[in-house]
Amino acid sequence: MAVKKQHFSSLGSPTDSMYSMTNEDIKRLHQVLLDMYKEINEVCRKHKIHLIAAGGTALGTIRHKGFIPWDDDMDLFMFRSEFEKFREFFYEELGERYYLLAPGNKDGANCFLPRIMKKGTTLLGMIDEAAPYPHGIYIDINIIEYAPQNKVMFGIKSLMCDSLRFISYSVYWSQYKSRSFADFMLHSKGNKYYRFRMLIGKVFGFRKAEDWFALFDKCVKHRRSDVFTVPSGTKKYRGEVLKKNVVLPLKKVIFEDTSIFVFNDYDWYLSNLYGDYMVIPDQQNRERHLCLKLDFDSES
Repeated sequence: MAVKKQHFSSLGSPTDSMYSMTNEDIKRLHQVLLDMYKEINEVCRKHKIHLIAAGGTALGTIRHKGFIPWDDDMDLFMFRSEFEKFREFFYEELGERYYLLAPGNKDGANCFLPRIMKKGTTLLGMIDEAAPYPHGIYIDINIIEYAPQNKVMFGIKSLMCDSLRFISYSVYWSQYKSRSFADFMLHSKGNKYYRFRMLIGKVFGFRKAEDWFALFDKCVKHRRSDVFTVPSGTKKYRGEVLKKNVVLPLKKVIFEDTSIFVFNDYDWYLSNLYGDYMVIPDQQNRERHLCLKLDFDSES
């Protein structure tokens, strides 16, 4: 779990159960994620599915030619049509070694976006402490969706999708309330935000979080157009609108000891997310990575 600096620095008394990842932990985590990516990508290539670097992984790819040294996760893009194809063959070709947690999927969903999780590992974040789902090392999949070109329709869809995203995760927080996460947030500058989300979660708790995730996943879909967006991205539906020439044609670049796809105009994409993205942040401005449990081989 990545923790914003303003929350961590204002924390009065960290919970005893929190574990701050060491540099060695993060190096081992990177290796597990890299191995996962290679195996999954090999299967995807066979089915002509593109795994594209997203968010912090895209930033690391361009700035570091691999993972950001202090980052603790991996973010990928898939096009909607390719993800639906991926879902069809997942259990036959990857199901022995991985879970696919995704809205409407048989493994369940612990977020509004799909996650590919490695079996036999443990990575328990504070938010997921009480959730009845596997807690393993995972890769986030952000789905690239078509978006309306009409400004009015775009505005309406944007409001609907961002609202469902907020409601769905708020209900998840409320229905699977984590004591560690509550203790963490209530002792930080995020306490008012946390209380508000828990209130929203209770108000809309007449449906399961998984049903809200599925409703979000249904809402974000749109017929073919000349505009893309990433509803599950950092800047949400309106903030990650992408023209086709920004995305396509994809480029293949170096990532660690292998390669990965990035957007055609990755400079525009990264500048939109991070500003002057080639500037490496000072140590004190980097995210802290906390979890409740980390095990690279929990079956041994």
